[in-house]
Amino acid sequence: VNPVQTKVLYQQVADFAALTGAERVVDAYCGTGTIALALAKDAGEVWGIESEPSAVADAEINAKLNLLDHVQFLLGRVEERLPKMVREGLSPDVVVLDPPRKGCDPTVIDAIVQAQPRRVVYVSCNPATLARDLGLFAANGYQTRQVRPVDMFPQTAHVEAVALLTS
Repeated sequence: VNPVQTKVLYQQVADFAALTGAERVVDAYCGTGTIALALAKDAGEVWGIESEPSAVADAEINAKLNLLDHVQFLLGRVEERLPKMVREGLSPDVVVLDPPRKGCDPTVIDAIVQAQPRRVVYVSCNPATLARDLGLFAANGYQTRQVRPVDMFPQTAHVEAVALLTS
């Protein structure tokens, strides 16, 4: 929708993720994988989770076109997939969240807390649900370090925000 500000948003996500090349990254609610693929060049492994089949298909094509063989896209609801992956032993270093306006289901936050990533980068289009979810993370030992607004929709009341949380 706004390619200039999209670059700003993705750069902010990358800055907060602070990847060095070896990290395991989960991109929850990844859509067509644009954030996952943007981070992949600086990560060891990347998993994207998305519930829309056509978006996952597009993400897989995008990964192949960009010769990124260390990125996997998984079809399924984040509320089901992520807790299962954590139960099976996944321990990411960084989790990126970009949920719908309703924010994260508590099962997602619980799974992330259990996985204990060093960093959580939360992209939100709804300040109210972002505040609610940051409170849930805080109750589980995560601190909100920074929140940066990105004006994706100039001259409207809508704003994206990128938050950095650490344990």
